[in-house]
Amino acid sequence: MRIICSFQVKKLPIHYRMAIVSILKESIRASSEEYYERLYAQANVTKPFVFSPFLKNFRLKGDEIELDELRVIISSPDYEFLLHVYNGLQSQKSFKYKGYEFTRRKIVMGDEKKITSSAVIFRTLSPLLIEDENKIPIAPDDPNYEKHMNYLADMILYEYRGKGLYKSLTVRPVRFKKTVIKESNRQFAEKYGEGQHLYFTAYHGLFELKGHPADLQLLYQLGLSKRRNQGFGMLEVEEVKE
Repeated sequence: MRIICSFQVKKLPIHYRMAIVSILKESIRASSEEYYERLYAQANVTKPFVFSPFLKNFRLKGDEIELDELRVIISSPDYEFLLHVYNGLQSQKSFKYKGYEFTRRKIVMGDEKKITSSAVIFRTLSPLLIEDENKIPIAPDDPNYEKHMNYLADMILYEYRGKGLYKSLTVRPVRFKKTVIKESNRQFAEKYGEGQHLYFTAYHGLFELKGHPADLQLLYQLGLSKRRNQGFGMLEVEEVKE
């Protein structure tokens, strides 16, 4: 299931993904304190969602971004999670993050495709961040890319359903473009200062994924990347192979 929410906002910080994380957490908490505490009781456990931000008519101005509108797509296979996000977003018209104000506009349910094939071409809605065991980014043309993507996919599925991949994935890059993302978070800012940034090397594009249809469906819903809960690794079905 998918929710699409648009916000009127004049400016964003360069690390705007954390602003979206803050809005989602605030929305869940507004809907259910009990569910919020349950979801965020373990800080290092990934949550059952992925999101993708879209900035309309944006202009970079130093460490800020001027724009006309922010649109966020949130995806999850977990109905309870999306229910609380939806209810929380509906209950509040305005959100604030470090001096930036977000006026919530329209919320709609997005289309989601049903995967029954063992081969799908996916398009990235937010960039893929694949890293090795030393947190070094892995490029799609690296011979170990498939191995690291399998490890990550197995972990994502295990954390969600208590069982990893039913079948190993075969990965075939079709077209990728490198992008470097500037980010920050509370722990990093406390250690290095507000003016410093984390840099992530990620990739946008198209790739074919072969595997068990149930695995492909969940990865489509949950995302396939490191830092999925921070706006990386959201997928759209470009083509279903027969």
